[in-house]
Amino acid sequence: MNKSKPETCEVAEIIYEKPLSGDFEELLFGSDLGNTLWVKFSDKDGINEWVGKFGVGGRGSGRIIKILEPDRFFISAGGFAYVIDATARKLVWRYCEEDVLDMVYDVQKNLAIAADYTKLHWINQENKVLAVKDVAVDGIRDLKIEGRILSGLAYKNYGDEKEQKFWLDLDKLKILRWEKPWWKFW
Repeated sequence: MNKSKPETCEVAEIIYEKPLSGDFEELLFGSDLGNTLWVKFSDKDGINEWVGKFGVGGRGSGRIIKILEPDRFFISAGGFAYVIDATARKLVWRYCEEDVLDMVYDVQKNLAIAADYTKLHWINQENKVLAVKDVAVDGIRDLKIEGRILSGLAYKNYGDEKEQKFWLDLDKLKILRWEKPWWKFW
């Protein structure tokens, strides 16, 4: 590693305990007031390491998705989203909306997908909403992308006792199916 051309930061992981002050170079993205998500970035050998502190929204979990080789990462932090160039240690994009319950990233289309209580929103890196799809009546969470299929959990109908799993075709923006809860079979 040399100062003019640092090793590529191609690994990212959530740190669940705040690191000791001075252990890593720390950079702040978003606010550090209240809840903060800590993410450690490093090269493949773990030599060039630094920590990003990300302001967290009010809801949802934290996750990291590598969206572009070798060093571009999507960080979902409690409903807030960030795209980071880990080697340059720079913020590329940020999206902060209070009503977001969960977020994932569609790498193929280069779009974030944000879930609120009833809808999915497809958002580009200019924060423009390109599409909206009604999915649920109250709450969408646990979003995952496998291939070109988005899955998640949601309350499909009023009066449902439990969330149901859904699968959505990302190219047609169409619900493929809902999983019938096990208790409905009795």
